[in-house]
Amino acid sequence: MNALLSGAAILAWLLTLHSWINRRFLVRGDSREISDSITIAIPARNEESNIRECVAAALNQTNVTNLRVLVLDDGSTDNTLTILNTFLDERLTVLTGRGEPPTGWLGKPYACSQIAQQSHSTYLIFIDADVVLAPHAVSGAVAALCDNNLAFVSPYPRQLVSSPFARLIQPLLQWSWLTTVPLRISLRTQRPSMAVGNGQFIAVTRDAYEACGGHESVRDKVLEDIELSRVFSRHGFRASVADGTDLATCQMYESDKQLVAGYAKSLWAAFDGALGSLFINGFLVFAYVFPLLGFALGHMGLALVGYCAGVVGRLVSARQFKQRTMPEIFLHPLSILGFIYLNCVSWYRHKRGLNTWKGRQLSAS
Repeated sequence: MNALLSGAAILAWLLTLHSWINRRFLVRGDSREISDSITIAIPARNEESNIRECVAAALNQTNVTNLRVLVLDDGSTDNTLTILNTFLDERLTVLTGRGEPPTGWLGKPYACSQIAQQSHSTYLIFIDADVVLAPHAVSGAVAALCDNNLAFVSPYPRQLVSSPFARLIQPLLQWSWLTTVPLRISLRTQRPSMAVGNGQFIAVTRDAYEACGGHESVRDKVLEDIELSRVFSRHGFRASVADGTDLATCQMYESDKQLVAGYAKSLWAAFDGALGSLFINGFLVFAYVFPLLGFALGHMGLALVGYCAGVVGRLVSARQFKQRTMPEIFLHPLSILGFIYLNCVSWYRHKRGLNTWKGRQLSAS
């Protein structure tokens, strides 16, 4: 038992050290005047509570002289379209979705593809309707593309949370890739297996996007953001995640029920199958939950060392991404167990064809 507890503690501390080092290699971009044409693409389906603030922020961009905002109302049954029609800005165009996605397409990739077809700008910025951009967000994202010779960049927005379960789970989004993905190696080698992307905020060069096949290349992918990043890498284009903490905010879920439904629809696809999910979940349990057994079995020192590794790792991530620290960093083992629960729910619903999103069935194939 001592050997296992020691191994878990060493592993957890190595991961924490890696996250601390990784901070140095986060991609960023300094906002500056951008004269090239830019289109902000926003797919929206039943987003009446978010769409006004999202679009207003998109139109309020600074240091961008040639901006268009294209919003596609994707068959909303609430007041989304009514709210969109209240904007009187010539830079905004509201599109109407072409009904249900064709066979072989999921809703979001199809909506993004429709918007992209209506734009000929040099840069495309895809954001979700629950994202609020800072005034310098678009110029900063384009600067990150240019300064780092990238064709794809995904600035990770600061995640806003309000419900109890979300406070446990949402901080794991940035913590996970900061802790496990070697960002410097990923940027140099462009291995698809190291790809990170967040569909909340993605900036691409149009030429590379078209060369890769755009969203059609990920038309049936639940995690279309990560898959799109991989597609860029496979086609020889440089792609990277970036620190978007100061560029945008996003509140993905307003309730714990929404959070469970949101993660359930996609986690099954996150780790390349059931075996990958078992491996990742087992890895996390060994590093961050297993050490707690030491408290019950009388190995107090080893247990404390292992537990503290997780706490410090979460503190590193929280400080970097401006997340709450208290009491969340001390509840890291609970966060891991919550994440595993969501994995189980996701696989259960996926296998039974129960996953839906925005009123649409997700394929169980």
